[in-house]
Amino acid sequence: MAEPDVLDISQLSAGLFVEYLGPTENGPDVTMVHAGDAEPLCDRLWHGHPGVISEPMPQHVLVTWAGLEEAVASFAVGFSCDDQGSYRGLGVISALEYETRRTRTLDGKSPTG
Repeated sequence: MAEPDVLDISQLSAGLFVEYLGPTENGPDVTMVHAGDAEPLCDRLWHGHPGVISEPMPQHVLVTWAGLEEAVASFAVGFSCDDQGSYRGLGVISALEYETRRTRTLDGKSPTG
């Protein structure tokens, strides 16, 4: 697998397709829903999980993760850049790659196979 294109602060914009570069996570801290009876469509935030930047604040970037739209991971967990302007937890992916990974994730599979 190719080395991920780590998000740089100069690329930061709402609507940018990204992947999660951290370890696969699960449990109540990741999937706890925001309000009401909405349930996440998948059970964890996977390494390689596809998402779309929803709030491009330099020190608290929010990402709406596929299948976890109403989960803590999408509305409360933000990413900050390092001193070089890199977001080590986020990689940039294409729209096509986003759709491929989104489909796999919503089917309950690892986004990267």
